[in-house]
Amino acid sequence: MGCGGGLNDLFRAYGSRYDSRNTGYDDRRPDDTQEKISLIKRLYAEGRIGKDRYNSLKDRAYNGNLSFEQLMDIKESSLDSRENSLQDNEVKEDEPNNKNKSINKYKEKIKELKSSKEKVESIRSKIEERLSELFQEKEKTESMAESMVSSSEETARKYIEKKLDLEENIQVLQKRKKELEKQIDEIDKTMKVIDTKMLDYEAVELQEELENIKKDI
Repeated sequence: MGCGGGLNDLFRAYGSRYDSRNTGYDDRRPDDTQEKISLIKRLYAEGRIGKDRYNSLKDRAYNGNLSFEQLMDIKESSLDSRENSLQDNEVKEDEPNNKNKSINKYKEKIKELKSSKEKVESIRSKIEERLSELFQEKEKTESMAESMVSSSEETARKYIEKKLDLEENIQVLQKRKKELEKQIDEIDKTMKVIDTKMLDYEAVELQEELENIKKDI
């Protein structure tokens, strides 16, 4: 049987006797000391009161200085204090967990940013290689066009058109390269911001550890 039912039965029993006394059906004052003692023992067994209070309440019950209303108040206040204690413990337990979650989140973000930076740098490197090839090809085309001007104007024109196509491709890749360099710069700035936040968390955590050590001294 749950502890709540036993307590409620005792209070209902007391309530019915209280009503009968007030309505005039029973003018005798019942001896409810043992019921009070049983309730006090139950409160002590459930950990709602300590040993000193248990002994004090027993003495008051035997001396007739303790009512069921007072016991009910003790029961309710012990429930409130227990709930508050549990909530406080949950908050204290959650605090380091939240900090660890934040730090882990930042570490994961840095990991993702590093991966993105590597990909961007890889593409930029390929673009630089291709630009180098295009510049070399452009120089060769210019030389061929100059050498063909005197012998074949039509052939020279074809080399000039090819040169113009090469220059257009070079401009497109140079633009892409600048965009990638901007991305790399943004990634670096973001990583520095995250590093700063992580250092702040670690510094605060260290300060709290030192404060806790001082409390124990």
